[in-house]
Amino acid sequence: FLSIPPSPEIPQCAGCNQHILDKFILKVLDRHWHSSCLKCADCQMQLADRCFARAGSVYCKEDFFKRFGTKCTACQQGIPPTQVVRKAQDFVYHLHCFACIICSRQLATGDEFYLMEDGRLVCKEDYETAKQNGKHGPQ
Repeated sequence: FLSIPPSPEIPQCAGCNQHILDKFILKVLDRHWHSSCLKCADCQMQLADRCFARAGSVYCKEDFFKRFGTKCTACQQGIPPTQVVRKAQDFVYHLHCFACIICSRQLATGDEFYLMEDGRLVCKEDYETAKQNGKHGPQ
């Protein structure tokens, strides 16, 4: 953020389109804002301390990383940088998404599983059952 005193020409707020007569003006994305008008494009939370910007929109940290950060292989939703994840090769998952696609059991550390090429997970028990039933594993 950059706080600058008002100049002789009175700027308009990018949020409400009103003139800014406040003592301080926020300047974000080369646009001027009332401090009360600078809000996250997704959750509308007022952005008092910091903000993140992409493609002309302003976001809080959580929504920015949900939208533009690492995506969960299973659900395709964003993963905030502070959230604990599970990884399998180059795939990343929310903890609750790290589950077998057949029985939906959440896989834990130490569990054996099969990782399909598209990132889907199958627990060892369901994979073995599928093989015994004459299938070549889950499709």
